[in-house]
Amino acid sequence: MVSGNFAPVEPGLIERVTRLVDWLNTQPPLPLARRSEVELQLRKLLATRLRLAADRTRLPEIAAETIKRPIFVIGFARTGTSLLHSLLAEDQGALAPKWWHTHEPSPPPGEVPVADARIELAAQDLDRLLHQAPGLLTLHPYWDKRGHCLIEDEEIFTLDFQNAYPSLLYRVPALAMILDASNIAAAYQFHREFLQHLQWRQPVTHWVLKGIYHQFVLDELFNAYPDAICIWPHRDPVEVYPSMLAITAVLYGAITDWTMDFEALGPAFVQSIRQSLDGTLANPLIDDPRIFHVDFRDLSRDPIGTIRSAYTQWDLPFTTDFEARMQAWLASPANSSHRYGRYNYRFEPFGLSHDMLAQTFSDYRARFCNPDRALTGSSRCHN
Repeated sequence: MVSGNFAPVEPGLIERVTRLVDWLNTQPPLPLARRSEVELQLRKLLATRLRLAADRTRLPEIAAETIKRPIFVIGFARTGTSLLHSLLAEDQGALAPKWWHTHEPSPPPGEVPVADARIELAAQDLDRLLHQAPGLLTLHPYWDKRGHCLIEDEEIFTLDFQNAYPSLLYRVPALAMILDASNIAAAYQFHREFLQHLQWRQPVTHWVLKGIYHQFVLDELFNAYPDAICIWPHRDPVEVYPSMLAITAVLYGAITDWTMDFEALGPAFVQSIRQSLDGTLANPLIDDPRIFHVDFRDLSRDPIGTIRSAYTQWDLPFTTDFEARMQAWLASPANSSHRYGRYNYRFEPFGLSHDMLAQTFSDYRARFCNPDRALTGSSRCHN
């Protein structure tokens, strides 16, 4: 137990922190300087988590905040999820989690004015990540918004040690992992508490969220947020995986000091996703009307029209102001997807081939990404 101004430490949190530390202690020894950096990053993350608990105890009205009908962008990385997240966040009154929210969340933004220096302190942490992994901006240019860049829900889970996402633990030499997959409900409970923390005393109509894991745990997602609505873009895995593994290689290669076997990583990564996808495709919730499915080609051709169709299905007001704000976002050179150049994606460095991916994901491709479908018609993808 923690005394003083801090809330009691939740036993599950202690177990998750212990599990991560024990795992790190089984890894090859790190140089002394790197070990100190890892310890400091873990201590900072734990301190942030304890400060959130203290805020919630000190300001009990935070727990009364209602999270109404949040919008989740779900689906695999490199399928247009960041584009959708960015555009949906342009809706008036929408709030989306940003980098500074997870790196400097305490005290809650509704308690005191947020100083520019607070956001800049968080932004400098992003600068250090980008310095450690040069080339990331070419693959994911959205991070150039620094403290104001939008983040994924996996970062929120990491605050509770339910995940080990590199944005908060980029000095830890590990691939991203779900640390407590047996207790996803607890992760979503913390997720809700964190949104309450940010929402308290703020003018919010709804949340716009994004995560690349939600589609694997639809039951837990909708149990936590029964009124949630989701938009799920689908892109042919043959196109996705060279891109996905390229960013994985650049990011985790830097984190692990380039000790990874990239040729072995590809098949192992694909098989892991395949196993998780089996459960998702068999889940009746995949056809739930709360989920709006989108073909990536339609999204690329007409992103605003895609979102308009989603709002129609969700019975949400699609205002002229919202449309104008999205148009302005798309027209800005600061948001060009190739503002740091283009990356030449290839199968071979990752032990993959076109035929292998096409066969592995044949059922998913047939249902959601029919390669023979013409780029016409509804933004709802082939189903």
